[in-house]
Amino acid sequence: MLALQVNNQTLHAQTKVKAVGVDVGYGFVKAVSPVARVSFPSVVAPYIEDPLSGLFHDGTGHRVRVRKANGEVEEKLVGEAALRSLAATATLSREKPASLHDLMLLAAAYLAGGGDKGPFPKQVDLAVGLPLAYFRAQKDTLKKRLEGLAAWVSVDGGEEKHISFGRVLVFPQGAGVVLAGEVALPENGYLAVVDVGTYTTDYLLFEDHGDNIPRPLPEACGSLEAGVNLLHRALAAEFQRQTGAPLAPVMYQDAVECALVGRPIHYGGRDIHLEDAFKKARCDIAQAIAQGVLAAWGGRAGFVALTLLAGGGACLFEDEFLRALPGARVAQDPLFANAQGYFEMVGGMA
Repeated sequence: MLALQVNNQTLHAQTKVKAVGVDVGYGFVKAVSPVARVSFPSVVAPYIEDPLSGLFHDGTGHRVRVRKANGEVEEKLVGEAALRSLAATATLSREKPASLHDLMLLAAAYLAGGGDKGPFPKQVDLAVGLPLAYFRAQKDTLKKRLEGLAAWVSVDGGEEKHISFGRVLVFPQGAGVVLAGEVALPENGYLAVVDVGTYTTDYLLFEDHGDNIPRPLPEACGSLEAGVNLLHRALAAEFQRQTGAPLAPVMYQDAVECALVGRPIHYGGRDIHLEDAFKKARCDIAQAIAQGVLAAWGGRAGFVALTLLAGGGACLFEDEFLRALPGARVAQDPLFANAQGYFEMVGGMA
């Protein structure tokens, strides 16, 4: 299974969606509503009119038009379409720039069926997440900003709809896996979640007091500043060693996907093989993450009955984690696990 798959479905739902859960990750944006599940790469680029009038358009990626209350209009590419642009911008900093974050969130909400028309458009309830490492410092600021976010949005030339948020909930990333309610708590022992993202790995430990309610152990929950980006860096270093040229960040995902199936990258008139470097880096990084998590759990690690693996890196490092983490198994839908959990919480209160 390809860990970082993309689901570029375009949906202009007729059903009015009252709530949506959105996971704006560093690698991919995921959204879940009652009518859609959407994901696309967390990449934005300027929109340039196609001089070939769409002759070779393959239908991937999205063109987003945002009209703000002050009349300002912004038109951008997001997702796969943005990846193909020479001016592509990915979210590389610890704190996502508000302009990029909000544009991707509005696009995801629209594609998931959010938004309304007419002179008095209804609001949609929203649930999002933040990595544990940044949750305490950023949650209030993010909540306040999203409560004030409002714009008329159109995606891929579709009907313009007004999107604003009535209720905004911000959860710790990784908690969404448990909030989704896909797994029963172990009768004995702890339930753990290890959520491997692009830049961070969140780990959480839950206990049950006999009432089937998961309660986190704060001292055993946290973040490691390690994730799929370390794999990107290893492949970029090997690419530069072989070619003498840097690997552009927008090519990282292509490099991972090629190495995963043993397919070379063609550069400078020759094939560049990265699969050996990929295998070694994957093993080393997974072991480092697992050891960091186990060290944080300390003496409780041996009492963990089930470790749910989630996030884009869950399947990339699956084999290594199954050997290193107690009771490990991949969540039912690791890519959407957090977004699904966020939606379950806000949707249940809608």
